[in-house]
Amino acid sequence: MSSQFIVDNQGVGMHPTLTMKVDTSTNKDFSQVDIDNNLTACIISDDNEVGMGTNGSKLFGKVVAVSSEVDGNGIPATCTVQAGGVARFKYNTGAAPSVNQMVEVDGAGKVRQASAAASIPAGGHVCRGQVIAKDTTNETVDVWLG
Repeated sequence: MSSQFIVDNQGVGMHPTLTMKVDTSTNKDFSQVDIDNNLTACIISDDNEVGMGTNGSKLFGKVVAVSSEVDGNGIPATCTVQAGGVARFKYNTGAAPSVNQMVEVDGAGKVRQASAAASIPAGGHVCRGQVIAKDTTNETVDVWLG
């Protein structure tokens, strides 16, 4: 028996959403082009600030919008970040995560399967987010941000 329904959890429970500053470091900021290309995986980079981080950094959430207010270099001043619920991310094909795996950022707006760690460091796990679905055609994963 086939179902008339397709399971798609993207955006479920996406609140809270937070307004954050955008990291202005070279190649760590977010733009509308990044949003359009689903390069949206972010980390906390400073006080109330998010950026793309570096390969292996702890995933914080998904940038869902950027402000039209920009600095002298064209970098948006603020952005809206989905900090909970289910978020869809592009994944790094060199480290494609599997369902039920934890993920971390790749430093370019995508996620990758979290690196193995001998122990969990003080302050918690090195990654945040569990893969609940994978789409190999579009190279995306749905991640529960918890």
